[in-house]
Amino acid sequence: LLLVSFNKNRLRSYGLGLGLRRSLTQETLEFYSSSKNEKLINWLEIVPENYIALGGIKSKQFQEVLNSEIPLIPHGVNLSIGTAPELAGKPCFDKFLIKEMHKLFAEINPPWFSDHLSCTRINGYYMQDLIPLPFTQETVNIVCDNIKFLQDEFQLPFLVENPSFYTTLIEPEIREAEFINKILTKADCGMLLDVNNIYVNATNHSCYDPVSFLDELDLERVVQVHIAGHLNGYESRTGHQINILDTHGDSIKREVYNILEELLQRTKVNAILLERDSNFP
Repeated sequence: LLLVSFNKNRLRSYGLGLGLRRSLTQETLEFYSSSKNEKLINWLEIVPENYIALGGIKSKQFQEVLNSEIPLIPHGVNLSIGTAPELAGKPCFDKFLIKEMHKLFAEINPPWFSDHLSCTRINGYYMQDLIPLPFTQETVNIVCDNIKFLQDEFQLPFLVENPSFYTTLIEPEIREAEFINKILTKADCGMLLDVNNIYVNATNHSCYDPVSFLDELDLERVVQVHIAGHLNGYESRTGHQINILDTHGDSIKREVYNILEELLQRTKVNAILLERDSNFP
């Protein structure tokens, strides 16, 4: 069992951070150590799957990041906490990924780690995408078993992130906020709240008002926040239209900042991250 029950007040506050992207690594480290920084960047978020089992130039580049002594916090994409086990109550994770994450965490000594409230692995196959989960009690039980396993395995607080989604697999039994709250309580974990995803889901599905969604959530478990940009108006090659696509490749819209402001009026958070993946200015 995790040695200490979840309490975000026991966790250090890190302030503002930036997602570490390989193409910007050198510029990021130079800015962090320069007089221009003025505490604009206090820490970096890394995708752990990108920094395991490294060799050659990538290993050398990452060593430069470690040498900078900037705090690193891992945010995963492939733990797949929504994957149902073959045997009920027996979580089944990618053993290689778990082993390599142990090695990485020993190097960076993170205060917590996180992943998405979604499924990326089915029957041993990686889907290369964040598959949405059905909002059911059965899903709550599966996700909580998986989170408890991860917290026991790494002896670190785990944060679950609310993802954006573009379809629902089956009719929901419970509302999204209630679904999240049940997981936070039963798994005794924290939350990484992506305020852009709140806006994306609310707009695409007309399912809730963003501020009302905040008021429904257990905000005392929100440790980390993501803010990001999105693309307005998207049409796929098959002609399917989406109001908003969560790209992390644009400037942050005023509406997203408004949700962040509402959140910070309601609770204190330990870290805020600008999540930018492409179209770097």
